[in-house]
Amino acid sequence: MRYNYNIRMHALLVFSFLIFLSSCAKFVEIDPPSGKVESNRLFADKNAAIAAASGIYASMLTSTLQMTNGGATLYGGLSADEMVYTSTNEELLAFQNNTLIPTYSTSLYSRLWSSAYKTVYNTNSVLEGLSVSESIPDSLRKQLTGEMLTIRALNYFYLINFFGDIPFQTSTDYRVNSLMQRTTAGNILDSLITDLELAKQLMKDNYPSVSKARPNKWVATALLARLCLYAKKWDKAAENASLVINSGKYQLEPDPSNVFNISSKETLWQLSSDYRNTAEGTTFVPASSTARPAYAISTFLLEAFSTDDKRKNQWMKSSISGGATYFYPFKYRIRVSTPITEYYVVLRLAEQYLIKAEAKAMLNDNNAAINDLNTIRQRAGIENVVIPDGQSLAELILTERQKELFCEWSHRFFDLKRTGKADAILGRLKAPNWQATDVLYPIPQSELDINPSLVQNPGY
Repeated sequence: MRYNYNIRMHALLVFSFLIFLSSCAKFVEIDPPSGKVESNRLFADKNAAIAAASGIYASMLTSTLQMTNGGATLYGGLSADEMVYTSTNEELLAFQNNTLIPTYSTSLYSRLWSSAYKTVYNTNSVLEGLSVSESIPDSLRKQLTGEMLTIRALNYFYLINFFGDIPFQTSTDYRVNSLMQRTTAGNILDSLITDLELAKQLMKDNYPSVSKARPNKWVATALLARLCLYAKKWDKAAENASLVINSGKYQLEPDPSNVFNISSKETLWQLSSDYRNTAEGTTFVPASSTARPAYAISTFLLEAFSTDDKRKNQWMKSSISGGATYFYPFKYRIRVSTPITEYYVVLRLAEQYLIKAEAKAMLNDNNAAINDLNTIRQRAGIENVVIPDGQSLAELILTERQKELFCEWSHRFFDLKRTGKADAILGRLKAPNWQATDVLYPIPQSELDINPSLVQNPGY
């Protein structure tokens, strides 16, 4: 249809312009813009506004292993206890061995820091445009504002969990951003929670896109539940997770092998591409059954599963190379680009059950916590919760999160940090390299060089 063609053409043009805008983030290499980017010029009509949003979603999948395209999963998985790198790249080994240095430009800067800040910059640009464009229907303005707040919150969530205190940029003003000091991660988290509360109110129940590529109110609610959990706001975490679970729009897939399919009923938010399957499928699935995978599941993770756990049997696969057996992540099963049968899942319902279980346990509502935990375990085909002697319900939930969310978006690395378990577990597994300061990555040296207001994280 001509309408869809026009939207796609708008999106292509706007995406190109967004790339130009986001390049302003690397201020040292170009002449700075004079004040704020005049974002309202993007939005002559509603199609231009929708295309601007579409361009940002496309930019989140531009490069393999950028923050929102497999990077959070890979680098967090290596830094934690989930994966082992089987080759010789220095930067990748440094994540695994917790020996990072600030000058790593490919992984730390380009794929994690820079890619996330470019997305933040682009969302700020669109938000500024939405605030001044008069030709956009109010309902669309609200929906797109909610989407941009949700995307920005997702990217800042990963930035603060990888890097700690960081510059918190909410405008496109170079004069403000170029010399911005670090804001504490806790204050940023509180601001993101406020943003998501607003996004939840601005967006509608239904998805504004054919697929689940553009968030609805339940996506904002689910991300809000996660952020409240991290902020130890147990009541709010349980409340928002319950809203998602009880919304009636999602359900756990009975068969784990269907969880990551395009049509999965469990998916809340997925990033889609017209040109390829997922970066994680390409990265983790070896070229043949006899090829050594570049990233193998760690022995520590393998041993966390019982033999009858469907998640181990369906979300991992093995190959034999050089007489050795390697297990690798198999949540995404397609290595080749086409035909497209998998989208990249950002949020799914199972996490909401685990958020609610943990929050309820912290509120001493153990029966409710156990019920939610059993919902996840029953889908995995394992017995209901039995709390072993000497182990708390909270520890059991952490282990269940390890098994359900393994090799997904750095959940395990962040869980170990936020629960204070990183030193005990990673210090033992990664001795003698592990230091307490390794819970944060170094601020990229290139950022320190251009912003004298920034200071390096301890230990680097």
